[in-house]
Amino acid sequence: MIVRPVAPGPPDHGVVRHAALVAARAAEHGVGSAGPPDLVHAQFTDALWGPDIASAADAFTSWAAGAPRPLVVTLHDVPGADPDPARDARRTAGYARVVAACDAVVVSAEHEAAKVAALSGRAATVVGLPVPDPVPGGAEPAWADRPTLGVLGFVYPGKGHADVLDAAARHPSRPRVVAAGGASPGHGTLVAELRARAAADGVDLVVTGALSDADLTAAARAVTVPVVPGRTVSASGTLATWWACGRRPLAADGPYVREQATRRPGSVITYGRLDVTDALADPARTRLAAPPRCTAGAAHAALYRRVLAC
Repeated sequence: MIVRPVAPGPPDHGVVRHAALVAARAAEHGVGSAGPPDLVHAQFTDALWGPDIASAADAFTSWAAGAPRPLVVTLHDVPGADPDPARDARRTAGYARVVAACDAVVVSAEHEAAKVAALSGRAATVVGLPVPDPVPGGAEPAWADRPTLGVLGFVYPGKGHADVLDAAARHPSRPRVVAAGGASPGHGTLVAELRARAAADGVDLVVTGALSDADLTAAARAVTVPVVPGRTVSASGTLATWWACGRRPLAADGPYVREQATRRPGSVITYGRLDVTDALADPARTRLAAPPRCTAGAAHAALYRRVLAC
């Protein structure tokens, strides 16, 4: 079976990396990618396909009209809970157009499947995000000479870095806060704002900038307390990266985190208001003996076969 993956965008984008990892996992289950395709598997989030949701939906549906069939789409950042009702309505309409253009829909969580059903009336197949293989060989970070709270990935509004700074400021030891990544395009000013906030609270903030995969692994393993502070995340590749590096992060309560806590008991420490006291006193509780079981690849191959049999 030959499946053509489609994920337009820069190679370091999380969704593009997801597509490559899914293809690699599916290859372990008899799915090839070279040659005329039996099926096309596209990835959609509005930021990859256009400057706004209307343009992104136009671009996707125009491309889909000429794409080989059958066409499977994995949706990311599924709308349905945006605090801005007008933006949520625009994105919902755009995602409905994308769903209508495809033969099958995949999402990464049950709460996303419920959103797809609400916006389109279609059933989506739920396949959990793949856990990547950690890349060894990274340098021991210089900032690891004292206790740290760490957040992985791009710095952007809503990621939750400010909440981690506040938690560090509340703790008597004022642990260092490490943002293991750089600013997302267009959000460079946020780093300056976070630095000013940290300075005002007497907290040392390290923003590493972009890291190689090996250095990201080293950073994830060196952090004293890993944190996933975003509350509105639809599905979190960052959470999977922490798992890959043997960490059990403190994660802000939300639909996706609650779902993962149920599906993978012991994989996260869920919180309402971030308190790092226990984790700093006993960092071993934030380490995993092994990453949670991952069904991606096998589940995708099974889905492809079902779609082709229809």
